[in-house]
Amino acid sequence: MLVSGTLAGIMPRLIALENLQQFAAVNLTLDPGAIGGPKVIPNAAEITLAWALDGGKTGHNVLIGRYSGGFAGTQAQCNAILQGLTTGAQWTALAAHLAPATALAIVTIRDLNTAGQPIIASSVAGASGTSSGTPLPNEVSAVITLRTAFTGPQNRGRVFVPGWATTALGTGNVIAAPAVTALGNWGTIIAGVLNAQGYLFSVGHVARAAYTGSTGTQHPARPAGTVPVVSVAVRDNHWDSQRRRGLK
Repeated sequence: MLVSGTLAGIMPRLIALENLQQFAAVNLTLDPGAIGGPKVIPNAAEITLAWALDGGKTGHNVLIGRYSGGFAGTQAQCNAILQGLTTGAQWTALAAHLAPATALAIVTIRDLNTAGQPIIASSVAGASGTSSGTPLPNEVSAVITLRTAFTGPQNRGRVFVPGWATTALGTGNVIAAPAVTALGNWGTIIAGVLNAQGYLFSVGHVARAAYTGSTGTQHPARPAGTVPVVSVAVRDNHWDSQRRRGLK
C-alpha cells in the first residue's frame, strides 16, 4: 500500500508504509531510575530545619542523619539540635547577615527506616537574624556543599540557606566575603550538633531501579542507604535560587 502527500507547488511523493517506523515519545524530565512511593532509608532519620522568612513564607533544609540500633528520636533531640545551631559564635556571625524577619524557627525529626512514621517537632524558641539591612527576596539563597568520600552527584549534597539581608551583598551583586566566611563556619558545626544527638550527618540514597541511559549506558540498581558527610564548604560567592522547594 502507498500513501501520497503534497505540499504547495511540489509534486506528490509516494511513501511505502512498510518503510515507516513507529517511535515512542520520550519525557526528558522523567527519572528512569526513580521508584515511586514513600521515602525509605534504613537506619536513617530526616532532620528538617524550618526557616521563617519575610512575608510569612517558610523555607526548609532537609538533612539526613544515620543512627545505630533502633530509632530513638525525641522532642528533646529536636530542641537540642535547634539550640545547637542557633547559639555560639558561629550562629552569631551568620545571624549578623540574616534579616530580622528571618528565623531558624523549628527542627523536626522523622524516622525513615519504615514508611509513614510521625514527625517529631521542637518546642523551644528559635533565633532570628540580626542584620540592620533590608531582606533580600525569599528565593535568594547561599549554598553549603556537602561532600562525602565518594565522587559523583549522588554522593554530594547542597544546603540552600535563605533569609539574607542587603548587608550580605558584596560589590557586583555577589555574596560579601564576611557572609561567605560566616556561612562556611556555621556549616562546619552541623555534623557535631547532629552527632551529639546520636546522628551521623550523611547524604541519603533512596532505592533506584536499574535502567538504560539515553546513550545506552547500563545503570545498575542502587539500594537505599547513607554515605557519611566528610566535609562542608561554601564553594563560591555567587547567589543561588531554590524556588521550587520550601517557599509555601
